[in-house]
Amino acid sequence: MFAKPINLMMVFIVTAFNLIILALPIISIISPYIEFGSNLSYIKLDAQLYESAKIAIFFLFFIASLFMLVYLFFDFIFGFSVRTSIRGCSEYSKLKDYKFLDDVFKQVQNKFKRKNVKLLIKKSDEINAFALGGIRTSYIVIAEGLINHYLTKSHNMDDFLLAIRSVMGHEMSHIINKDYLPTYLIITNQKITNFLSNSLYFLFTIIARAVAHIPYGGRPSSRVVYSTYTLFHFLLTLFNRVIVYNVYEFVRRFISRSIEYRCDKQSSQAFGGMNMSLALSMLGKRGYFTLFSTHPATQSRINKTSKIEENNKQIKPSLINYISNLASFILLISICLYFAMLSQVDVMINAYIQNHEKIHQYLNHVISVIERFL
Repeated sequence: MFAKPINLMMVFIVTAFNLIILALPIISIISPYIEFGSNLSYIKLDAQLYESAKIAIFFLFFIASLFMLVYLFFDFIFGFSVRTSIRGCSEYSKLKDYKFLDDVFKQVQNKFKRKNVKLLIKKSDEINAFALGGIRTSYIVIAEGLINHYLTKSHNMDDFLLAIRSVMGHEMSHIINKDYLPTYLIITNQKITNFLSNSLYFLFTIIARAVAHIPYGGRPSSRVVYSTYTLFHFLLTLFNRVIVYNVYEFVRRFISRSIEYRCDKQSSQAFGGMNMSLALSMLGKRGYFTLFSTHPATQSRINKTSKIEENNKQIKPSLINYISNLASFILLISICLYFAMLSQVDVMINAYIQNHEKIHQYLNHVISVIERFL
């Protein structure tokens, strides 16, 4: 029941660690100016420098969250991530050998009331099916290997159509509940943080080179900055990849099992538990399920679905999933606005409007200085 909220919460935790890594260049730049007392009895930093660094970090977090929102907005509209995932797939209606799926797919569309969902066939021998979604169009992708497997295992054509319809219903449950959202958020976070990290590293390198040319301590300060950044970045990146991502992936796979149970249940409510059990039983006892799989054991799924009766009601997304999906976007927008406030973006905008000519002159001077060091 709470799988989606927990999954989304884990996504935001991973995002927070990525933001910390983004802030490392700023932290390393101010590190030479941090004064440590004997036995760490006190830590001292110039107040003005501290405030400047704090605003810079908050502004960086604001930019990261803003870019995530913008990327997600355009991704959902134009489907960048979806297009990448459906590459090599074809609409079943354009393939002569698969037009027999027309009736059962329309039944699934009507039962879940999702006319904007398309059925794609993937040329692959793997026994697999998955769902992808966007604002305008969503997709159910079924691999040829799964279709051929069911054709081989079914005693007759009726059993095959009942089984494949239940699989479509299972995937349609993923779509109406937007189970793909946490994955989209993780992908978006990785792309944005990688872009900003590369941009900051480029800027950081230029600053470090400029610091090295300062007389009386420029080169030592530059070395300290480089060493601090390299050490912090290595340790935090290692911790993020080895600990955070592995823990996230393990928890995601564990809680995703309850999501699979829910999809089985909604497909069973749509077309009968016996048909869902039939589809699952054809996968075999072992199937491709393990402790670290996103799917629970096949027999466990069969036990939970076999007694569910078909009902005549339209299948709708669960309330907790609807609230969780909406809350994740509200939270992301709130984070963006919160860091905009902390970084005083409104003050920056007003200052730019009032002094844009001087700012342009200053930026041109900075660019000319940077070009000397490149």
